[in-house]
Amino acid sequence: MDRITTTIEREWLADIVAGTKRTDYRQIKPYWRKRFALVSLPFELRLINGMQKNAPEVTVLVDRIRTNVDDRQYELHIAKVLRYANWDKRRRLPK
Repeated sequence: MDRITTTIEREWLADIVAGTKRTDYRQIKPYWRKRFALVSLPFELRLINGMQKNAPEVTVLVDRIRTNVDDRQYELHIAKVLRYANWDKRRRLPK
């Protein structure tokens, strides 16, 4: 299965792991257009909060990409959370 890896802010990572955020947003730019052209649906999206070796991360399954022209954003619809690491789900903090 195809995979894209990128960064994410901590509050959004916490919401995704908790299951309250079901859509991730990325600006419509040539960078993302090229990356999305290289993968086929569904694909894994690995989101990392930081660049350290033990940074919190979550991997989700994206089953649909919608282009919202009005907001100039791609809407990545999250089918399910596949796994997370270095994250305390109960406290919503890094381990």
